[in-house]
Amino acid sequence: MDAARIQARAVVKVAAISLAVIAASLLLAIIVLHVRTEIRWVFAALFLALAMNPAVDRVESLRLRGHTLFPRWLAILAVYVLLLAFFVFLILQVVPPIIREFERLGSKVPGYVDDFRRWANQNQQFQDLNHKYDLTRTLNQQASTIPSKLGGAATDIQSVTVGLLEHLLAAITILALTFFLLLDGRQQGERLLSRMQPETATRWRRIGTRIAGVVKSYVSVNLLLAIAAGVFTWLALELLGVDLAVTMGVIVGFLDLVPLIGFTVGGFFVAIVAAFHNFPGALIIWLVLFLVYQQVQDRVIQPLLYKNAVRVHPAVAIIAILVGGELAGILGALLAIPTAATIGVLIDEGLRWRRETGGDTEAPQESPGGAGVVAQPGPAAD
Repeated sequence: MDAARIQARAVVKVAAISLAVIAASLLLAIIVLHVRTEIRWVFAALFLALAMNPAVDRVESLRLRGHTLFPRWLAILAVYVLLLAFFVFLILQVVPPIIREFERLGSKVPGYVDDFRRWANQNQQFQDLNHKYDLTRTLNQQASTIPSKLGGAATDIQSVTVGLLEHLLAAITILALTFFLLLDGRQQGERLLSRMQPETATRWRRIGTRIAGVVKSYVSVNLLLAIAAGVFTWLALELLGVDLAVTMGVIVGFLDLVPLIGFTVGGFFVAIVAAFHNFPGALIIWLVLFLVYQQVQDRVIQPLLYKNAVRVHPAVAIIAILVGGELAGILGALLAIPTAATIGVLIDEGLRWRRETGGDTEAPQESPGGAGVVAQPGPAAD
């Protein structure tokens, strides 16, 4: 009787614990769904803080006659100002030339219309089609509906404006979070580690150092690829004699920072410019050069750089970008590779902790192809 009662109590206890875990998981899922935007902001701020930390440290270390020139907060602001100046430079290199090209094109539109009218009057086939389908009257009717469509465009402009304001709020929030993480994040981390056992603190400090190295390497690789893509575009357009060579190089370099689709979108814009300059000669040559460079970058250069710098297998990098883009759009694609590398660091450190605590007495054996080797962790931070 007592054994049956004890067994019943154990079943009730297990069921209660299971229900509590399920309820807590559901509550956590609901919370994450409601604050997923803010979670993306936090992850973006963490990424920016890790990416900008080397530059901030370099500015903070500047000295004049043994005296520090920039305190920590001023070094962060200096890096912010440098980045803002860089983006302003990019805008000045892109926007004014494009406006001038549109103005030049607008001044030529009346001539294009006049040439089309003369061609239409002299072309018997067009005259027959116009007589059969009444193309002229259809075009006039469509032109008369333009004022009514402009009213609907006002609503679209309002939606775009609201979207821009939301993105501006997100950018300000992310930059503010990044500032405070750069200012006091390291001290807060050390304060948290000081409450742990020395061995545990050393392990987590090593993990943090390795993750920071992963992000630094990822940012360096992305910037290198973007600069290479911009220089390639500039040289190709200069050789073809296409206008806006510098502008298109800047646009392609900037868009190449977006994984998967950035370089392709930039190449499409360049193709439009090349087609306006010389159709089809410049367009065909650009497409050939672009496709060759894209294949070399995507299949050779980029996988090798990511594998050596971030230590992520090319297949894992591609899968991570696809999953990240599906979950969080462009931001997810940008953070996918460092996130995958971070997970690899955590797995590697977990296996090392298991070996050190006696859970796995035998070191992993290297497979014939070298695929089963666990990457050695980096040195602990000083």
